[in-house]
Amino acid sequence: MKIIVVGGFLGSGKTTALIRLGTYYSSLGKSVGIIVNEVGEIGIDGDVISQYGLETKEITSGCICCSLKTSLRATLLLMIENYHPDVVIIESTGVAYPGVIRDEVMLMNLPIDYDMAPLLTLFDGSRFKQILKEIKNFAAQQLAQAEVIAVSKADLVEPSMLPIIEAAVQQINPKAEIITLSSKNPESLANLIGILERSSDVEARLSELKKVVADDGSLLMAGGARSNPNDSSIEASGVGSFAAEYALDENSLKSLADSDYEKIVREIISLIRADVVKKSPDFIGHIKLFLESGAALYKISLTTAEEEPTYDFIPSANDVDSVSPNLKVLSAVTGVESGVVREIVQKAVEKVLNEFGIVFEI
Repeated sequence: MKIIVVGGFLGSGKTTALIRLGTYYSSLGKSVGIIVNEVGEIGIDGDVISQYGLETKEITSGCICCSLKTSLRATLLLMIENYHPDVVIIESTGVAYPGVIRDEVMLMNLPIDYDMAPLLTLFDGSRFKQILKEIKNFAAQQLAQAEVIAVSKADLVEPSMLPIIEAAVQQINPKAEIITLSSKNPESLANLIGILERSSDVEARLSELKKVVADDGSLLMAGGARSNPNDSSIEASGVGSFAAEYALDENSLKSLADSDYEKIVREIISLIRADVVKKSPDFIGHIKLFLESGAALYKISLTTAEEEPTYDFIPSANDVDSVSPNLKVLSAVTGVESGVVREIVQKAVEKVLNEFGIVFEI
């Protein structure tokens, strides 16, 4: 079994990358299991990933590099027992320290032989300036233990800027291998897969880990900082977040056209962005909405105050009658307290649903 840990800040493209990786390994006839960690209490990315026929388990309500380590172990053991995957991909929440997650997995004494792929952390090249301004220290800590750093969304970066970004990232972590990654460039994905196929020496890594395990069993992070269950990468990130799921009354949706669903998610995210910008004009993070009608999944997301939302229509892979209509929303942004994020999200969602005459329960 191969284990791949994928880290990176909110909105860096982790979900897209793991879908590409998962479908690649599936095309080779390998069984693939994906563990997704969401910062909120509502799992969102798993809904999208499952549309691609990949076995997904979600861990919510916190971060698996601090408060949810036990949940990660239980989820991983359950996946091994029930699905016998050839490949397991772990997507950490965008406010996790991926190096700690990789090390915790290796200390679990799993009841199966496995290869650990080089630790992969994504760095969003399209938000280079915003990241340095808003979360420079936190981003540096995320990158510090990476063995491979992929400058993601390279197709959105001016070619002349890529060497500058790569050099800056290399300065943060001189030992890491730096590559570029674009969902629109198959060659970059092929390059990444080739790198991930180089398995780390598990025994050698475990030997090194013993040198950085404190007397109380906690891990020491890059630079000697202690990681223990009371530490919170979420607090260190300065991110406020809120997630919610709204059950939608099916009868109140019957009068809606397909185009109305797109209008709904676009209007909601527009209202959320407008209010978040008032509180934090230069915010970065990830605001994402998924509206599932049964026949399709309407997805929209936003990662900075400046960009336009990215919208996707994904035909449902599930039986239309087996899925209850719902809307899920996760907002995690810098510079805004979680309580304020909650107020902004609830106000926007309920306003738009009421305007379209949609009956809902939260």
